[in-house]
Order: sequence, then structure tokens, then C-alpha cells
Amino acid sequence: MDFADPDFLSPEQKLREQEVIARCVNLMHDERSRYEKQAQTLLASSSFIVEDLTYCLAYSIQGDRFICDSTSNTSVSQSFSIEVPMPSTQEEQIETLIELFAQSEAGLIL
Repeated sequence: MDFADPDFLSPEQKLREQEVIARCVNLMHDERSRYEKQAQTLLASSSFIVEDLTYCLAYSIQGDRFICDSTSNTSVSQSFSIEVPMPSTQEEQIETLIELFAQSEAGLIL
């Protein structure tokens, strides 16, 4: 399939994409207070980890970037990394981190 083709995703992949986007939006709303606390922790310490039985999300600040490395603790889900530029103001940094946390957790749905 050609990546220039806007329909290069299969119907199953399109459905999965829609599910992840919807989950991300819901998480940004429902988990906002937890994400704000996590953002403050990350900004203060430059790294932290969220882990449960199925995954490990390692967040860090590297230079002018926020990084999330996800490692699967099961054979069902896949590992991935997300890297986003760090904005200049603290308010923008917190909003960016809220989005990063939601994106990384939304990507874990099966």
C-alpha cells in the first residue's frame, strides 16, 4: 500500500484508530487531575514510571523533548515510543503532558 494514498489503512485499522482517538479524548477529560499531578511530578523530577501488570510507561525529559517509552509486560500488546517537543511556558508544558499521558494510555487499549 502507498502511504500517499489516504485510504492506506484497512477497515480494521481505521476502526482501531477511531477507538484510540476517542479513548484519548475521554482520558484527557476523565483523568485530567491525575495527569496534572503526573505533569508536576515529571517537571520536578525529569522522569517517572507508571506500571501495572500489562505495561510499563516510562516518562522522561531529554533535552527539549518529553519522551514516553512503553514496554509491554504481556505478549498481547506492543511496545512503542512517543516523543514531543517541550513548549516554553509551564502552562503549555502541562497541557502537552496531559495530551502525552492520554495518548500513551489510549494506545494501550486492545
